[in-house]
Amino acid sequence: MASLVSMIVDFSHVMNAQLRLLGKAKAPFSVRVRGRVLLSGSGEVVLGEGVSLNGTVVPVELVTYSSGRIEIGNHTFINYGSSIAARASVKIGHYCHLGHYTFVMDNDQHGVVRRMELPQSDPVIIEDHVWIGCKAVILPGVHIGSYAVIGAGSIVTKDIPPRCVAAGNPARVLRYLTEVD
Repeated sequence: MASLVSMIVDFSHVMNAQLRLLGKAKAPFSVRVRGRVLLSGSGEVVLGEGVSLNGTVVPVELVTYSSGRIEIGNHTFINYGSSIAARASVKIGHYCHLGHYTFVMDNDQHGVVRRMELPQSDPVIIEDHVWIGCKAVILPGVHIGSYAVIGAGSIVTKDIPPRCVAAGNPARVLRYLTEVD
């Protein structure tokens, strides 16, 4: 009986994801959505196999402007309250984990001096197996290397190399990881 219940629950997550993302994102049947996901804008959202979006407490937001593209790799998990915005490109690799209230953007939305002008977008790349702690902010132009860990509450303003732990405001490398599973 428990097996049947788990199959029904799993089926409901599959259908939930397909119904909620219908026409707004390219998503295979293995994508899982729990809670709410808000997709806005006219750009492109591409989700890989086994992506899991958890919008139970607060919705996950995926915002793409007309020329924007958000690409999320296979088996990546994005927790509640996270917001990803792309005017050009945000790429998140395979097997990544984004903690709750993570914010990723490829554009500052306005200049510092010329506040009414939209600055040039600078793509964000997060490679495979990256873990990002809750309430971290990933700013435009950042490239995070594979197997990196970003500490909770960090503001990532520049590139982070692979296989390291980075944290702070601005985020800086605290140590390198010698063993990777």
